[in-house]
Amino acid sequence: FLLQKKRRNSFLKKHAKTTIKQNEKFVYFPLQLEPERTLFIPAPFHSDQLEVISNIAKSLPIDFKLYVKEHPMQIVHAWRDISEYKKILELPNVELFHPDLSNEILLENCSLVITITGTTGLEASFYGKPSIILADTIYSELPSVYRLVNYEELPLTIRKALKQEVNIDDVNLFI
Repeated sequence: FLLQKKRRNSFLKKHAKTTIKQNEKFVYFPLQLEPERTLFIPAPFHSDQLEVISNIAKSLPIDFKLYVKEHPMQIVHAWRDISEYKKILELPNVELFHPDLSNEILLENCSLVITITGTTGLEASFYGKPSIILADTIYSELPSVYRLVNYEELPLTIRKALKQEVNIDDVNLFI
């Protein structure tokens, strides 16, 4: 376990980015912890996060990148298998980010957050960013949060969400 953890951590340090490019338009997808109840119970059809990433990357407008960040608590499970990270790195238009990179930096600079069920979708609203979720969450009722029903609607939903302005009064009312 410890050797596996060290090898995977070394791979992340070598291949995952730690800084973002200034003025690059991107959508932020935070990987969810696995195994995790909030992933497998409310969103069983989206538990293959590699497939989710691939679908998002294919649905983005041509001038956007997809920034994927590893969950910092994945260290508890000795990170993910290196083959999973390699598959992410091989995807066109996708950048893998190290878990040490601050969520604040990504949220301040992204145009949109897409998450399966994570709270980063809610956090995005505090930064004035819209989000797309793949399963129902406690914050689904916010007007700046789009609930994706099927992947065929993803390109159109992304384009709609990118135009959405977050009303801080809606966020305050929700809180």
